[in-house]
Amino acid sequence: MRLGRSFALLWAGQSVSLAGDQLTRLALPLVAVLVLHATPGQVAGLAAAGQLPFLIVALPAGVWVARFGLRRTMLAADIVRCAAILSVPVFGAANYPQLLAVAVVVGIATVPFQIAYQSVVPALVPAELVPAANRRLALSESAAGLLGPAAAGLLVGAVGAVRTLYIHSASYLISVVTLAAIHADSPTGRTDTGGMARQVIAGWRYVLATPPLRALMWASALFNAGFAGYEALLAIFAIRTLHLTPGILGLTLSAAGVAIPLGVALSHTAERRTGRGPTLLLAAGLSAAGPFLVATATPDTAAWLLAAASFISGIGGGCWAVTALTTRQLLSHPDMRVQTTAIHRFVSLGVLAPAAWAAGLTADTAGPRWAILTFAALGALCLLPLLHIPRHSWSPSHSTAT
Repeated sequence: MRLGRSFALLWAGQSVSLAGDQLTRLALPLVAVLVLHATPGQVAGLAAAGQLPFLIVALPAGVWVARFGLRRTMLAADIVRCAAILSVPVFGAANYPQLLAVAVVVGIATVPFQIAYQSVVPALVPAELVPAANRRLALSESAAGLLGPAAAGLLVGAVGAVRTLYIHSASYLISVVTLAAIHADSPTGRTDTGGMARQVIAGWRYVLATPPLRALMWASALFNAGFAGYEALLAIFAIRTLHLTPGILGLTLSAAGVAIPLGVALSHTAERRTGRGPTLLLAAGLSAAGPFLVATATPDTAAWLLAAASFISGIGGGCWAVTALTTRQLLSHPDMRVQTTAIHRFVSLGVLAPAAWAAGLTADTAGPRWAILTFAALGALCLLPLLHIPRHSWSPSHSTAT
């Protein structure tokens, strides 16, 4: 099965970039904790600052990406993100507002990048090869999840959290090179050059008129809200309450990298045997289970429970990532694919910043453990929107949107 040169370049560059993303996901909060001695609320605030742009710019970004082009959007975003991350080791982590600014800039560039990235595969490969292409990208994500957290923890212990960010900035440069080698820009499918407001409204109507797309959007929003609160507090909970070292924390989180390929393989088998709807329910349930385990951890059981939680959630995450993304791509009309992605990112990722801020406030009031338990329960609500969609509706031939 040949997916073509353009997809091969995309896959190579993003495999490296995904590994770099894992470094920063752990390294940047550890800069706040270990270098700036941040409070739980400040660490959660750092996570929220990076996610806030999804709430602010995702809707207009969908229109911009459709007009600017998928490849050009990803190129520009990677250049901006590289410069922002590189500024921390070059100029030093002087204060907390500086880290907030870096997180915001990276977040602003990430919004159009992800909209383009999640829309580009159907523009590079035939429709029948979209699931296979998405599985390859998911396998790269699993490799990054396996190696990234462990490498980040070890690198932070060896050279410090600040210097670790050099590697992530280099990964963006590699992504820029591979994207530049894709000679023709990927089409968006959009020929409409009408006003931005009209295009955004049309996107909302399209998503809300298609029950599976609507259910995926709300399920993702609920899970992401819960997981954002959990993830915002994980580093400080693991280090200060459970007394784990950065290296051990990174190793426990790398269990997700082992599990994600299993989730990808499970998605193929489960979808063939039960259909997309039940597969999505299974994936959502497994993904939501992990944070509950972490909330019960003690210093004596922390390493094992965090590894188990990462493994279980990793299986669900791998299964969900492939099935949900492929479903959304195939159910969306080509002319609406970018706007559909933008609407989904606005809702499902727009909740991350408020959830992270709320997690910080909850932790400051009730403690990190109770905050993690609260947000684990919120994430488990993701099952509800999926329960009301008939099984046949997940097939592209039964899409009701026009």
